[in-house]
Amino acid sequence: MICPACNSTDFRRSHRRHIVDFFASLLGYIPWRCSHCSKRFRSRSTPVANLLCAHCSVCGNLELKRISPDLASGLTAPLWRALGVPAFRCIPCRHKFFSVLPLSKDVEDTEYKIAS
Repeated sequence: MICPACNSTDFRRSHRRHIVDFFASLLGYIPWRCSHCSKRFRSRSTPVANLLCAHCSVCGNLELKRISPDLASGLTAPLWRALGVPAFRCIPCRHKFFSVLPLSKDVEDTEYKIAS
């Protein structure tokens, strides 16, 4: 993702302010704010091609680390633990969550190369 105004890759999540932002987020478009030019824009956090892979719901990152299910929390955590669903942690934003989706093959290859 890049800023449409200044082509910077340095941006952060912005708060939803208007009803349009809430409806756009139902379609997967999240508000962002550029750190360089302060331009506010909406974009998907995860490309459509990666929607069938495990990804962070906060930042859309595919760089995930598998963790113990005991470390992930939430209202439905006991259910996911009982069903044996794997837990993940997003490396950049440290968000912990459960996902039934598989890891991206690109990320698995990268982890294998680092471990070898």
